[in-house]
Amino acid sequence: MNRILQFLLIISPILPSDRIQDELPIGLTEEEKSRVHEIYSMGRQTDPPPGPVRNIAEYERMEGVLIRYPFGISTELIAEMSEDVTIYCLVSSSSQNSANSSMINGGVYMDNVQYVLGSTDSYWTRDYGPWWVVDGDRNVSVVDHTYNRPRPNDNEAPLKIANHLNSPYFASDVVHAGGNYMTDGMGIAASSDLVYDENEISNASVNQIMDDYFGIETYHVVPDPNNTYIDHIDCWGKYLSPTKVLIREVPTSHAQYDEIEAIANYFGNSTNKWGEPWDVFRVYTPNNQPYTNSTILNHKILVPITGGIWDDDALEMYESAMPGYDVIPFAGSWESTDALHCRTKGIPDLEMLQVMHNPLNDDTEPDNEGYLVSVYVDPLSGEGIISDSMKVFWRIAGDLDWNDVHLFESLSQEEPNTWVGWIPPLADEGQLQYFIQTADSSGRIENSPLAGWHEFIALAPNACMEWNIGDINNSGELNITDILLLADYVIAGEFPGACPQIVADVNQDNSLNIFDVIFLVNMVLQP
Repeated sequence: MNRILQFLLIISPILPSDRIQDELPIGLTEEEKSRVHEIYSMGRQTDPPPGPVRNIAEYERMEGVLIRYPFGISTELIAEMSEDVTIYCLVSSSSQNSANSSMINGGVYMDNVQYVLGSTDSYWTRDYGPWWVVDGDRNVSVVDHTYNRPRPNDNEAPLKIANHLNSPYFASDVVHAGGNYMTDGMGIAASSDLVYDENEISNASVNQIMDDYFGIETYHVVPDPNNTYIDHIDCWGKYLSPTKVLIREVPTSHAQYDEIEAIANYFGNSTNKWGEPWDVFRVYTPNNQPYTNSTILNHKILVPITGGIWDDDALEMYESAMPGYDVIPFAGSWESTDALHCRTKGIPDLEMLQVMHNPLNDDTEPDNEGYLVSVYVDPLSGEGIISDSMKVFWRIAGDLDWNDVHLFESLSQEEPNTWVGWIPPLADEGQLQYFIQTADSSGRIENSPLAGWHEFIALAPNACMEWNIGDINNSGELNITDILLLADYVIAGEFPGACPQIVADVNQDNSLNIFDVIFLVNMVLQP
């Protein structure tokens, strides 16, 4: 669909009836600045969750999304999210009927709406909403932080959600805001150095809390390159996957050009969980557009747009970085320091099927079996994995149809919950696309990536050079088995990989047919 048409269809000002005129700003009011000291008495602290602890990333499977009424987003956006997940709406009991009417009138799928009753101070659920971990007891638990605003009602939201969902609750008492935090779900996180400035403890103590309560072993705390009042990382950066990070880009004439490029270089020189450089993607924001302030919600990426000439480029960047995802633009009352991500917060699947995979790189060389795919799979539901459903789907870029091969559980005691399989090697260098499918007996089916596919440049395999013409099973000799295999493959029109297909062209005419079978019979009978 034409981008302009998409914009005209989706653009929708937030209805005045859905907002109150004296809504608190995302930053501190002058009155709140005189009460900053109250923040340090709002928190609570528990023991850390049992270890090991893994902080759940935004791009993992979400069962719901947290918003607040009066809304800070359009009902069209809420309706879009309600198609796939539960809308958890924080609302006071006196406003519940108004919230209900607004969503019904806005086309929200009301079967997917749950109200969490209680007072709130503002609609920035990203900043004050719960953070989630998988703890050592394999529970998906809330780990609370102290909201960095003197807004006690907002600060109660994580406990309310934990009680509503009957989830274990822990509290770290670190002063923080969700908009100034991103994690890869693999023990790495990043924030601006606002987190150090706002906590009345040493930087090392902050880092230790992040490790003890959230399982963050590598914490990138960096100067904010935007030089704005809010110092939130989601105004300029975003982890897109365990191997991809997004950083805003500005023209050389921009006042913050040097600082933003320094941050991009910093992340480009850092490494991911597997010790490999991050894939750094850039989105052009010459007028401080809030394009990095998007929300990833399962297979959808909800992107704030402004109606300007750079919207299309931003959407195309997301499509390039996250192939196969639905990239959906939304207009709203966005600012450079406050947009869609600030006003929504994902709620994970509490019994998620955990799938962790290091995507194949362009420099991955095939072994004799092909391109090795390894994936860690852990069903938090407690239900068993369905082994017949464990597959890798692959295709050459440009093809429409997917091929598939099975994954097999690793027999290595050093790799529990690990499954392996091989994408057959290509005869020539080419671009391969693939995704991993997993399933458990709870009915969950989970892929890696969650939507779309991974892709890499597949190198030509050295293994094929060692195969002899006609030796279809690479046994080292030509015999009746090769004839039978070749006949089966020619009849079926399918070959189990590139190497058998190469050596099957016995008469070297670049075509596989009955003549190759005849030639092979003669080679076996008259060696």
